[in-house]
Amino acid sequence: MRAYVIHGAGDLRLDEVPERELGPREVRFALAYGGICGSDLHYVAEGRAGNSILRDPMVLGHELSGRVVETGAEVADLAIGTPVAVNPALSCGTCRMCRAGRTNLCFSMRYMGSAAYRPHTEGGFAERPVVDRSQCVVLPDDVDLARAALAEPYSIAAHAVNRAGVAQARVLVTGGGTIGALTAIAALRAGAARVTVADIEAGARERVANLAEVDVLDAADEAAIDALAADPCFDVAIEAAGAAPALNMAMRLVEPGSRIVQVGFLPTAGVDLNRLITREIDLAGSYRFVDEFDSAVAAVLADDRLAAAITGRHAFEDFEAAFASAADKGRHLKVMIGTA
Repeated sequence: MRAYVIHGAGDLRLDEVPERELGPREVRFALAYGGICGSDLHYVAEGRAGNSILRDPMVLGHELSGRVVETGAEVADLAIGTPVAVNPALSCGTCRMCRAGRTNLCFSMRYMGSAAYRPHTEGGFAERPVVDRSQCVVLPDDVDLARAALAEPYSIAAHAVNRAGVAQARVLVTGGGTIGALTAIAALRAGAARVTVADIEAGARERVANLAEVDVLDAADEAAIDALAADPCFDVAIEAAGAAPALNMAMRLVEPGSRIVQVGFLPTAGVDLNRLITREIDLAGSYRFVDEFDSAVAAVLADDRLAAAITGRHAFEDFEAAFASAADKGRHLKVMIGTA
């Protein structure tokens, strides 16, 4: 079968790869849609995503939907042709993090399309990927499978919102990319009183404002930032840009004693943490998701604002054009590759 294999920085290929035998609790599905994530773009551009460094060729992709084509001997509850959304996370279930209910912090986590461990965990940008039965969420027969592939990034947004606690809060989201936009919608769905999205790009601000009833802030407008900082007006901030200036800005604009949740991976320099001390701000990390995936599936199928985050679709064969579109942040939020 064909698959998107990353061999190194700048070296993404559509390769022929072998199909393996199914284990007794495994499922083979025909890929319908896969969303291109920022981590996929980082692997292609840099050969790494955060601390996960590519050491061997690896199939990319972890935002997935499809239809079942084969099941293992012990899988009796999935008929051939069943549409599924695929949870890319497979935790061990036995380590102390899993036992504590924090499965996203599993010491033996296997996450599709990740080079965190060696051997790397193969992703799902392939014609017929294989996953564990536990990773499959059954969908209605008439579902838009592209919408279903949004469940993974929306799970990340929902987990960040859960970590922040936004009910009746004035929320600042820094970064108007995919995760930032989905986080803004998740915050509204969770009962935020007001959501403001800050970004340096006018196109990103316009897209988010068209998706949902949010305020927007030009993160490059120093006069506007200074005016807001003189009387901080946010109860919580969620930093989704993965940029030191964005975190620095958030620390200026939240109320003393409030919380900032960091979602985007940050560079190693440029963050001034002194305000955390002098204003007693809590800085919390948010990594992937815990049990938000099933509810995220329901949300992306029901909420048209989330579906509107899909701004590009490409045929499976057009991988170069698809990745070029996904990297064009001026035009796109979420780009899907698909066979459906």
